[in-house]
Amino acid sequence: MHKVMIFLLITMSSTIFSSETTSITRSGYFHISYQSELEPITINQIHNWVLHIETPEGDPVSGAKVSVSGGMPLHNHGLPTDPKVTTDLGRGKYKLEGLRFHMRGYWELIVIIEIQGRRDTGIVKLNI
Repeated sequence: MHKVMIFLLITMSSTIFSSETTSITRSGYFHISYQSELEPITINQIHNWVLHIETPEGDPVSGAKVSVSGGMPLHNHGLPTDPKVTTDLGRGKYKLEGLRFHMRGYWELIVIIEIQGRRDTGIVKLNI
């Protein structure tokens, strides 16, 4: 049984190790969650996400301007690509295209949301 558990941990080492897929923005205006179109998330593959943005009450936020940046704060470098939110899919969902992680480790994606004069920033934390 222990050998199986160790094998599973080693096997999972090239995939995402995030226990949280939901983040609350700094001011608490929005909740951000994501779904990767690449399952599992692996290094050196360009892929897309669908971001879901809602209010703390659970209402979807549509019509927002959403931008994403990020990198590896422990290595002091940014993302190797310049991902963009390309489409408001409605019902609080936004298509994020062009994301790539080029090495294993701890990553942060900075998500800036602007709508109706309100701006807030959330951080999606990932271990890949």
